[in-house]
Amino acid sequence: MKSFKDLSSSDRMFISILALIAIGMSFIYLGKASTTSAQAILNKPAVSTPAATSATKIGALEKELEGKLQANLLQMDGAGKVQVSVTLATGLKSEYAKDENTTSRKTKATDKAGGVQETTEVTENNQLVTPAGATTPVIIMEDRPEVAGVLIIAEGASDAKVREEIHTSVQTLLSIPSSKIKVVPMGGS
Repeated sequence: MKSFKDLSSSDRMFISILALIAIGMSFIYLGKASTTSAQAILNKPAVSTPAATSATKIGALEKELEGKLQANLLQMDGAGKVQVSVTLATGLKSEYAKDENTTSRKTKATDKAGGVQETTEVTENNQLVTPAGATTPVIIMEDRPEVAGVLIIAEGASDAKVREEIHTSVQTLLSIPSSKIKVVPMGGS
C-alpha cells in the first residue's frame, strides 16, 4: 500500500482538498445543527404531534374548499340555501428543491505481483435547499390534494335541472369524476 508521500502530487492535492471540504462541511453541519435545534426548542408549541398537525392542515383545506364552493353555489339561480361538505383523501403534496451532488473518483493500484486493482469511489449528497436564515425548505412544486368526495345539500336540489347544474358546476370547479359528487335536496326547512 502506498503512503501519502508516495502518491503523485495531483493525487495528494486531490486528497488534501477532499479533507478540507470534509472538515469545512462538518463545521457547517455542526453549526446549523446547534442553531436549528435551539430554534426548534424555542419555537416548538407545547403539544404538537405530526398526525395532529397533518389532520389540522387537511381539515383547514377542507373548510376552505367548502367555503369557496358554497360562495359559488349561493350565486347560482335556483340553488337557494346550500350546505357543502368536502372530504379530502390526501393533503398538499410538496416537492422541495434539493442540492444534488455526485462525485466519483477512480484509483488504480498495482501490487508487487503485477496485478492491477481498480477502485471507484462515489459520493452522493442530497440536501434540501433552505434560504439563508430560514428553516423551511424551498418548495419547487405543490400538488393539490385529492378530493375523496363532496356532498351538497341545497334548497333548490329538488328541481332536477338545478340539481344537475349544481352537480356539473362542482365537477367542473374541482375537476373530479361525477361519482365523487352527491347533490341532495335540503329537508325540514
